[in-house]
Amino acid sequence: MRLQRWCLILLGGTLFSLAVIRWGAAEPSPQDPALKPEIAQKADPEREAILENAKAFMEAYNRQEVKALVPLFTKDCEITELDGTVLRGRKEIEEALTDFFKENPQARISLSLDTVRRLNDTAAIEDGTSVFFPDGKTATTQSHYQVVHIKQDGRWLMANARTYNQESLTPYEHLRDLEWLIGDWIDESPDAIVETSYRWAENKTFLLQEFTVRVKGRSTLKGSARIGWDPLAKHIRSWIFDSEGGFGEGHWSLVDDTWVIKAKGVSDDGKVVTTTNHLTQVSRDRMNFVSVDRIVGDERIPGLAAAVVRKPPQPKR
Repeated sequence: MRLQRWCLILLGGTLFSLAVIRWGAAEPSPQDPALKPEIAQKADPEREAILENAKAFMEAYNRQEVKALVPLFTKDCEITELDGTVLRGRKEIEEALTDFFKENPQARISLSLDTVRRLNDTAAIEDGTSVFFPDGKTATTQSHYQVVHIKQDGRWLMANARTYNQESLTPYEHLRDLEWLIGDWIDESPDAIVETSYRWAENKTFLLQEFTVRVKGRSTLKGSARIGWDPLAKHIRSWIFDSEGGFGEGHWSLVDDTWVIKAKGVSDDGKVVTTTNHLTQVSRDRMNFVSVDRIVGDERIPGLAAAVVRKPPQPKR
């Protein structure tokens, strides 16, 4: 999350002194962004130079070429993130960009310029709006930005950037930290086999979960869940339904590296069920599941723990 916010500052500040990136009216096309003039102004060679610098940044960013991006900043540049964190100098920017591209290989942005103000012959301020597309097509956040451009040794470079007034545009922004769940999983234990799959709903507004419990090779319980962002309560919630008529809901929160799900529901025979579940990602293909504080009606039942692994791809027929 922190790197995404930083990237909004960085990209918002760098791109387009007199232009806007658009990916198309219907579907974004990150591979072929186009520069289209939006503000007609009197020809100004210095403004054009800032725009050319911005174009170079955009092209290098879309190719994810960090070594081409870093020289577009002054050596002593500062980037202030939404949470107040400050990145100083080209080295910190290079490290942050490298990590960001590794974690977000499809990330793109769109920008809308408001103004470019020339302060003097060697300084200018750019203001605008940036929209972030972490998967290259789904807009998740919008922010206002401001960047100070400085002319050094005949070149315009970015010296200072900050972003503010960030707002979420879609529930996907709040659910992205759960994207690693997408796919098919299996938990094998001496008592039962639990198979679980996760996929995105349309527009990535919800995560959809399906599960099957098998005992001695026979399916004993099936169910589904919908995991989404509650805009009123401002947290992630889940709603679950099983094949026997039971149902419930859960409150999700991230504590350190573990998702803690406090769940409450009703079994098919009318008993209240409460539990606290923990999901911890160990690697791309492995997670740990722990369930504690399990109460069914007036009876406390033992907790459980399991290692859950991603199912290998099925052989092609």
